[in-house]
Amino acid sequence: MKLSDTELRAHRRAQLSARDTLIAVQSEIKTGATEASLASACRRLMDAAGATGYWWYTTPAYVLAGENLRLSVEGDVYAPGEVAIGADGMITIDLHPEIDGRWGDCARSYFLRDGDIVTPEAAGYEEADGMATEAALHSLIRAEARPEMTFQELHFLVAREVANRGYENLDFLGNFGHSIGADVTNRAFIDANCGQPLGSSPLLTFEPHIARPGRPLAFKYEEVYLFDNAGTLCLL
Repeated sequence: MKLSDTELRAHRRAQLSARDTLIAVQSEIKTGATEASLASACRRLMDAAGATGYWWYTTPAYVLAGENLRLSVEGDVYAPGEVAIGADGMITIDLHPEIDGRWGDCARSYFLRDGDIVTPEAAGYEEADGMATEAALHSLIRAEARPEMTFQELHFLVAREVANRGYENLDFLGNFGHSIGADVTNRAFIDANCGQPLGSSPLLTFEPHIARPGRPLAFKYEEVYLFDNAGTLCLL
């Protein structure tokens, strides 16, 4: 299934607003910030970028910090917390802007040391390994996913790699991503049960939410992908 050039430009605009917000909001990520304050900052930035709504059950930003880093819930029950982030904290932000019915979906994890954002490598071995694993998983699907592969087959491929690297999938539905469309209740998921071919959806997200078993830190990196004319998975 293919989108027109006009439709692709509309989706790219929504996704760009999410990416740009995740850069701009870094000035707000500091000691004393909360999930709620960062969620509000993200909404303000996305509103300014032209967002006309928020498709994930009207939740603009899914912000996780502290004891909530491993949290996985649906958007209609999520509520951002008011606990202040410490000087050496970690924050994950997942954004869901909608511009005229076109969705954006993008997530990043950030690390603080002495109140300043630092690279995963500067944050520590566990942080660096977690984000390196995220990068490896995204590289894996770009190399292996094909339009005729099913969502279920991609899930099996990713789940095996996650386990081999010593991580677990934290998603409460057991998926690694989903199709991008116009109906939040009718998405195809990268899970163990969906037999639809990946190519049946013009766009899909990939968002592994992973952690070492028993460890408090949890990592996420999300982007939207599509297949090009050669059947290669590419960044939107």
